[in-house]
Amino acid sequence: MKEHRKAISRREFLKVAGLGIAAAGVCSVAQPALTQTALAAGVRPRAKAQTKEIRVLVVGDPFQFALEKVLDDFTSQTGIKVNLESLAYDALNARLVTSFVSQTPDADVVTVDAMWTGQYFDNRWIISLNDYIKADSDVNLKDFIPEVLYSLNLWRGNFVSLPIAAYGQGVMYRTDVFEKAGLEPPPTDPDKATGWTWDKYMEIVKQLQGMEMDDTKLYGTVIVGAQPVPIVHMYTQLAASRGVRWFKQFPEAPWDFEPTINSPENVESLKFYKALYDLSPAESINYVWFDAGTRFSQGDIGIFFWWTPYFYLVKNDGYMSGTPSKIIDKFAVALLPKLKDDAPQVISNGGWSLGIPSSSAKQDEGWQFIKWACSAETQKKMGLVKDYNYQFSDFARVSLYQDAELKAIYPYLDTQLKLLQQGNGKIVRPPMPIYSTLEAIYGLQINKVLSGAATAEDSLKETDMLFRNALTGNFMLPYKLESYDDTLENARKLIDSLAA
Repeated sequence: MKEHRKAISRREFLKVAGLGIAAAGVCSVAQPALTQTALAAGVRPRAKAQTKEIRVLVVGDPFQFALEKVLDDFTSQTGIKVNLESLAYDALNARLVTSFVSQTPDADVVTVDAMWTGQYFDNRWIISLNDYIKADSDVNLKDFIPEVLYSLNLWRGNFVSLPIAAYGQGVMYRTDVFEKAGLEPPPTDPDKATGWTWDKYMEIVKQLQGMEMDDTKLYGTVIVGAQPVPIVHMYTQLAASRGVRWFKQFPEAPWDFEPTINSPENVESLKFYKALYDLSPAESINYVWFDAGTRFSQGDIGIFFWWTPYFYLVKNDGYMSGTPSKIIDKFAVALLPKLKDDAPQVISNGGWSLGIPSSSAKQDEGWQFIKWACSAETQKKMGLVKDYNYQFSDFARVSLYQDAELKAIYPYLDTQLKLLQQGNGKIVRPPMPIYSTLEAIYGLQINKVLSGAATAEDSLKETDMLFRNALTGNFMLPYKLESYDDTLENARKLIDSLAA
């Protein structure tokens, strides 16, 4: 892996940048004073100082809209111009992999999905940020939610990115519908969540199915059914909170990728998901991420669970439209159900992070951008952008969940923080190097059950066989390479050591 240059502190970096800006200013002032006589004597104007510039590739997700609104702050503070380009999820991954494999520099900062961390870092496509973090005390690493850093940003004892948008999963429901049906609101405090199980959730969904509300017949819920990626995002949250695991042992050491996907717990979970689909709009079998959220906004869905960005996205009539939805003042959020009261909860922590390609020649400048974009100051400014009915609350820092100004705009922040603190993204969707291959297999098989093309039993039996083929073909079954004891406890130790 290409070694990055020695990290410099923010103060040193800004001092150097400031000198460059000052020199450029002196040149621009001095040039008009040069006379024709001076030119004739061979005196020539000094070339104008070059402005530093970096290229940043981001995914087209809600944080992008807020980031664009505050981007000028970074240039004002550092003198570094940012060329920001947005791509769709699949297009971004394809472009990054192509750039990395061909060793063609394409960007200085890139957004990294947690699912890509193993592949990107093991292939030395992105660098470790440990030295940068250690050198810069103003990163304030201990302000980040440990469960978020563990799920999104750590691989083999290295910070390979920092979070710019942290997602958990929770429940959204219609308050007016619950009131009319005489239902108690779902809990928002884990200490007061007795009885909040998936069976109770299903009972509510069935009770709301077909209910009349404002001359509209309701569906009990809505699911995401499009394969391969979207359906896996929703289904794996349900399955993980019901005890399903992908492998015999991961992420704890020693790693053993023997598939455990074809288990009784997963058969029952897949049947449960099919039952939820039967109480959803038929077209939701083709719904991607945004479709489920915007469907809830239309006013004919009683309750559903999904990524926490939808806690604010459902306020819009359509994705990022800026037009208030029908239910903007008629919904609330709650905790995710569990299998049973004494079972542990596992929330799917996901989201987006920023990393530095090993091919970049501007890694120090890239780090300055990452540190700025993921700072509490910048993240709060993003949350205060009024466009689109205030559309960013995907904070990864504890301090922002305690901020009175933000809580006034996003009243669900207390609940969202509790969800993230129950998160373990490495269990729900394991970010091992061939995750994307396995996800493609899994998504197709789940979708086949919804469509009626296969039973849960047959689908998971085939999933197990295909998993084994892929894992064996990629020398991961049996696994003979070095493992890493990737636990939350070890993540906390790393955070403490780098923050010291």
